[in-house]
Amino acid sequence: MPTVPEPRLVPRSRGERRVTYLLKVLALIVLAAVILSAILDFIGRISSVAVIVIGAVFFTYIIYPAVRRLNTRMPLIWAILLVYAAIVALAALAIATVVPPLYDQAQTLVRSTPALVRSAQIFLADPNNPVVARLPPSGRAYLASVPPQLAGLAQRYAGDAAARAVTIAVSVVGLLATVIVIPVISVYLMFEAPGLIAAFERALPAQARPKAASIIHDLDHAFGGFIRGQLLVGAVIGTCITVALLILHVKYALLIGVAAGLLDVIPYVGAIVGFVPSVTLAFLNDGWQHAVIVAIVFALIFQLEGHFIAPRIVSESVGLSPLMVIVAILIGADLLGVAGMFLAVPIAAALRVLVLQALPAARSEAPISVPKNPTKTAQPAQRSRTVS
Repeated sequence: MPTVPEPRLVPRSRGERRVTYLLKVLALIVLAAVILSAILDFIGRISSVAVIVIGAVFFTYIIYPAVRRLNTRMPLIWAILLVYAAIVALAALAIATVVPPLYDQAQTLVRSTPALVRSAQIFLADPNNPVVARLPPSGRAYLASVPPQLAGLAQRYAGDAAARAVTIAVSVVGLLATVIVIPVISVYLMFEAPGLIAAFERALPAQARPKAASIIHDLDHAFGGFIRGQLLVGAVIGTCITVALLILHVKYALLIGVAAGLLDVIPYVGAIVGFVPSVTLAFLNDGWQHAVIVAIVFALIFQLEGHFIAPRIVSESVGLSPLMVIVAILIGADLLGVAGMFLAVPIAAALRVLVLQALPAARSEAPISVPKNPTKTAQPAQRSRTVS
């Protein structure tokens, strides 16, 4: 009886391994894009519920570190109630101290907008102005028409936003969603999240549970780091802009600083948005020398945010370079507008986590073998997959 030859290992060449690796990465990217598109389409269909759920998740990530520390000394429910009481106290303090001057500055800015627009028109249309003297008359006329167009555009968007805000404020459902539903859902998330994660891991095969736990841990670290970090960055940038404008005696310093801090929850947006009105107001009220000083101060704030604050607070946890953050924000803005700009960085961080979790398995792939009996070689292959 002839003997059956032993199976011979056929090692893959380096080129074959690279092609296989690139194909797997490409397939992973395509699959992630398809899943993301389906998720965005589903969120668009249930936008109201999605806003509440996403708001509850973000709110939970913000308060959970304080709840976790208090939970080491008291039951979870008491820790949550104590944190909620502190939030209510801080909100009441902000309403009593910050909201009145903000309202006054906003009212003053609205009343002075026509005069500011006329001053900008006169400056740009003046043929003796050295800044635009070399331009042809048609160019000066076009520049003179820009300020009223920008003012009309800002008033239109502000009016639309105010109308939507008033509609939401007077709506019982919107009020309940803002004041009650989001904190209540956050409480349930903090109580039930560990059990849900454990149930999800038990539903997976035993060999996949360590990888799933690692992915969940990395996603939690990325989401929490971005949400809490970007909130802290926004507070720091808003404070820096407010203090700098107060020192430089720029009008509406508090209004511009608070707006910049709130908008800076979208990376790099707050400082840029605060730059334009600050320099414009400094130029129209105190001349170009003052505007140059304000611009230099904002350049320093840009450098402070881009090279010191954001990398130390956010980038270390999210793991995205500034270029990747900007590209993600642009893609998010094109897909979902302002909401997409805010969600773009967490989604990009999640995709990065998934790709990095998939790469080690792709790199450590075993060579191809031609087995004589598949049942005998299946178990070693499974062990090598588990180790990777």
